[in-house]
Amino acid sequence: MTAYDEIAETYHKFIDADGTGMSDPTLEELLGEVANQRILVAACGQGRDARMLADLGATVVGVDISERLLTYARQFEQARPRGIRYMQGDAQNLENIADDSFTGAICHMALMDIPTVTPTIDSFGRVLQTGGFLVLSIVHPCFAPHVTAVEDYLTEERYQKIDGPDWLPPHAYHRPLSTYINALANAGFVITHTVEPRDTSRADKGVPGLLYLRCALRQG
Repeated sequence: MTAYDEIAETYHKFIDADGTGMSDPTLEELLGEVANQRILVAACGQGRDARMLADLGATVVGVDISERLLTYARQFEQARPRGIRYMQGDAQNLENIADDSFTGAICHMALMDIPTVTPTIDSFGRVLQTGGFLVLSIVHPCFAPHVTAVEDYLTEERYQKIDGPDWLPPHAYHRPLSTYINALANAGFVITHTVEPRDTSRADKGVPGLLYLRCALRQG
């Protein structure tokens, strides 16, 4: 059982209980025009982003390691078919996904919960066609709400949740920004856009809580 299987019910109720989704203007802006593109949603959970992409005209495949979250995704697909295919699998290898089979991939608010970064990003590069795009979003590695303070920014470590709502996963992984950037570069990605949205919910409103990246897969 995965960490998200353990919190699947409370996570689902908070994030997208009715299947209507949660608006994320930053994500939608970075995605741009997706109609008629074949897009992979890695760590898709109960399918919120997959449904959004399908409604925008994309052909979508969603992959998640949590079978319990995929159960919710398939229920939404059955209730309102959009042609989304959901698969149980690990984003760290995407072993059931063929090479060069997508024009785009998205991993929204999940990469910091995945144990290893380099194999995951390598897998994205493998399944994308040359010139394909990758959109990522993570908890900002410099500012991590709801978890223990990072005492050594340059040390990669798992940190434990110390407060916050029940739907948060029990742990995530701190990595310096350079870990993400180097993994992307080594996998053949070029960062084309970066966004650090202002988190107005925090007392220190000038601190970004999240980091968004759009990348393109260059020719080998």
